[in-house]
Amino acid sequence: MNKEERLKELKFKKLELLKQAKQYREDNKIEFFVSEFMQPNPLQRELLDAWEELRYKVFTYTGANRIGKTTIGSIIGLSTLFGKWLWNNEKLHFPHGRPRKVRYVGQDWEKHIKAVVIPALKLWWPKARPLHVTKNTQSVEYFWTDEITDSTLEIMSNKQESELHEGWDGDLIIYDEPPTRKIRVANARGLIDRRGRELFCMTLLKEAWVSREVIQARNEDGTPDTSVFNVTGDIYSNVGFGITLEGIKQFEKTLDDAEKEARLKGIPSYMAGLVYSDFKRRYKPQGHLVKRFQVPLSWIADIAIDIHPREKQAVLFIATDPRNERYAVDEIWEHGDGTWVGEEIIRFITRNSYRVGRIIIDPLSKGDQNEPNTTFDKIDAVLSRYGYVLNIANKDQTAGILAVKNHLKGPNNEPSIWFFDDLAETIWEIEGYMYDDKNEDRRNKPQDKDDHMMENLYRILLLDTKWHEPELEEDEEDSDRPIANSITGY
Repeated sequence: MNKEERLKELKFKKLELLKQAKQYREDNKIEFFVSEFMQPNPLQRELLDAWEELRYKVFTYTGANRIGKTTIGSIIGLSTLFGKWLWNNEKLHFPHGRPRKVRYVGQDWEKHIKAVVIPALKLWWPKARPLHVTKNTQSVEYFWTDEITDSTLEIMSNKQESELHEGWDGDLIIYDEPPTRKIRVANARGLIDRRGRELFCMTLLKEAWVSREVIQARNEDGTPDTSVFNVTGDIYSNVGFGITLEGIKQFEKTLDDAEKEARLKGIPSYMAGLVYSDFKRRYKPQGHLVKRFQVPLSWIADIAIDIHPREKQAVLFIATDPRNERYAVDEIWEHGDGTWVGEEIIRFITRNSYRVGRIIIDPLSKGDQNEPNTTFDKIDAVLSRYGYVLNIANKDQTAGILAVKNHLKGPNNEPSIWFFDDLAETIWEIEGYMYDDKNEDRRNKPQDKDDHMMENLYRILLLDTKWHEPELEEDEEDSDRPIANSITGY
């Protein structure tokens, strides 16, 4: 064989190897989901990174249409069966050594499971991997067994009676689109023994219960359930990862205004009026929560009071650090009169050795000027005994809301305010603070309910406190005060 014939043969072999490599990638897509040939979109990457955190038990992947919900659901479901990520062979953690059990819940059998879910699972299943499939009476391949690990995947419908979802135990439940509440409860019971996980992949439209009970789940004491990890995004998050801007524009033509909010932006109708949509129930730096820590003595703590005669009294403490970043560090949410409120504030100050900046209160607390011993007077009487001045708060709600928004997401998309994760009332209010679009007289203003800590929040931020070094006491008489680290007045 001469040189030219040898080169021709080598080129032919190279082409054959390239074809084989390409065919292998086609037959084993899941092995290349994270590789030089393929990458998850930013939202999928966020979810995969969080999956490694064992403290998370419930995951939600919500938002617009076409953000790769069924894709990521299929990949996580199959990887659970295999016991590892096939693109890097890293093992997944399970609290047992048995074959895994996964349940995948779709909508109806024909239009969704047969047309969407099954094709996605087949697309990502490695072609040469031994698989046994059983069909149900609807001719749907509903029960899959991985013959290498003996792990199983059971596909069920959201249209089935909830009783059919009972009596199961497993490692993972995946919901492709929102389930009914009864079906969610029936399936969740089956995760107890294996300490399993839930994954909700869905575009929310009107399913408000999912937002309340899953996305914004709370512990028995009212604090946020931080075992829940939420990812949400708009349709543009997947541009370049399977869809194009041209395709989105064409899709947009088929939608009305309400549908555009949900299907393009990922904002369901019941959340469209959320005031603080940038608030994220995650820990710093990804979100706005932090674990409680001892506030440094040099930080400046401002205190806001919102008083109501028939409801619980709301007091919020926000500390400013040397970088002029804010931390919501304490709250009081309990019934009591003005004297009790003043004394409770002093207890918090004393217990935490707060360096107090300003203490402000709702102007309505002054009541009628001719009325003696108002709530303002009662609180002021207590505070003044300890050297503190009670001031009237700024009620510019519009400017205050803008100030809060700027702290939640600043010029560089970075927050400058965080909340201790045990502030149950404050976090509950900020997650549900809505504009009052149903009332013409209050158009573009928040609803006048469940807003006591929100009033305190914006009023403190309007103070625009600037941190400075603590000043030394100049008067020896001042050093005899019960609490001597205060900064009082304006």
